[in-house]
Amino acid sequence: MDPNIEHPPLGKLVLAASMLLFGDNGVGWRVPSVIAGMIALASVYGIARASGETVRLGILVVALLAFDNLTLVHGRIGTLDMLYLAPILVGSWLALRGRFALAGVLMALGMLVKLTAIYGLLAILLMLAIRILAGWRRDRRVRLADLRPAVVLSVVSIVLFLGGLWALDARFTAYTSPIDHVAHMIDYGARLRSPVDRAGICATNDSSPWEWPFNECQITYLRVDVTTRTGETVVSKVPTIDFRGALNPLLAGAIPLSMLFAGWLAWRRKHQLALWAVAWAAMNWLPYVVLAIVNHRITYIYYFLPVIPAIAAAVAILLLRSGLPRLVLWGFLVAYAVGFAAYFPFRTIP
Repeated sequence: MDPNIEHPPLGKLVLAASMLLFGDNGVGWRVPSVIAGMIALASVYGIARASGETVRLGILVVALLAFDNLTLVHGRIGTLDMLYLAPILVGSWLALRGRFALAGVLMALGMLVKLTAIYGLLAILLMLAIRILAGWRRDRRVRLADLRPAVVLSVVSIVLFLGGLWALDARFTAYTSPIDHVAHMIDYGARLRSPVDRAGICATNDSSPWEWPFNECQITYLRVDVTTRTGETVVSKVPTIDFRGALNPLLAGAIPLSMLFAGWLAWRRKHQLALWAVAWAAMNWLPYVVLAIVNHRITYIYYFLPVIPAIAAAVAILLLRSGLPRLVLWGFLVAYAVGFAAYFPFRTIP
C-alpha cells in the first residue's frame, strides 16, 4: 500500500520498478529521473521546431535547459519532479503539432505522477484560448471547430487521469473513488502553510514564489565538506559534493528582459514559441504566487523547475531574434558555462 497518498502512485511505482531492476541503490533511485531529463530535453527541441523555429534556435533552447543547474540536479536525483515534467512537455509538443488526443494522454500521465502537472494542461489551454480570442477579434465569431482542440485535450486528460487514478488506487491505496483521493491531495496541499514569521529571508528551505526568479532561498540537497583544522580551530571547509536547488545564475539574471521580450514578440508578431514560453511560464508560476498570497502555502524553489524550459526558450529567442551582435551571444554563452561550472554538484578540492 502507498504510504504517501498526497501524490498519485504512478511516479513512485516507476521508481520502485527501477529499484527492482537495478537494485535498492543510487542507480535504481536515479535512473528514472535521468531518462525523464533526457526526454525533457528532446521535448523542448520538438516544441521549438513545432512552433516554426529553426534547428539552430531549437539546439540553443536545449543547451540552455541542459546547462541549467536546477534542471541538472533534478535530472539525476530520485524525486517526482522530472518524472511529471517530462510527459507534460511531450504533451505540449504534441499539442503544438495538433495531436490533441495524444497530448491529453501525456498530460494525464503527468498528473498521475504529481497533481501539479495540471498547470501544464492549463498552459496549453491558455494558448488555445488566446488563439480563439484572436480568431474572434478577426472574424467576430467563434466556430465549433475552434473549440474542438480544447475540448478534446481537456476531456481526454481528465477522463484518463480519473480512470488511471481509480485503477492505481484500487491496487495501491484504500481510496475507492478518485474524486475522494483528489480532494485529499488538494486539502493536504492547502494545509501546508508557511510559518507566519520566517525569521528573515531564506532562514529555512521554504521560499516565496517571487524569490525564485532571483535565485533566492536555494536548497542544499546534499553537501559533503572537507574540513581542515588547526587544533580545534576550523581553518577551511571546502565542499567536494554540493547538490543544491538553484538556477544557473545567468539564466536567472536574464529572466526579466527575456520574458518581457517574449511577451512583446508574442503580442506584436504572434510569435508561436514566444507565446508558448509566456503561457507556460505564467501557468506554472502564477498559481503558486496566488497560493502564497491567499493561503500562505509553503513553497520551495524547486517548484520553479517546470518554468525553466519556458525561460530557456525566451532567452534563446532574445539572443537570436532581437538583433543582438554575435559577440553578445557568444559572450553570454561563455558566461553561462562558467555559471554552470560554478554550481556543478561535484567539486574538486583546491
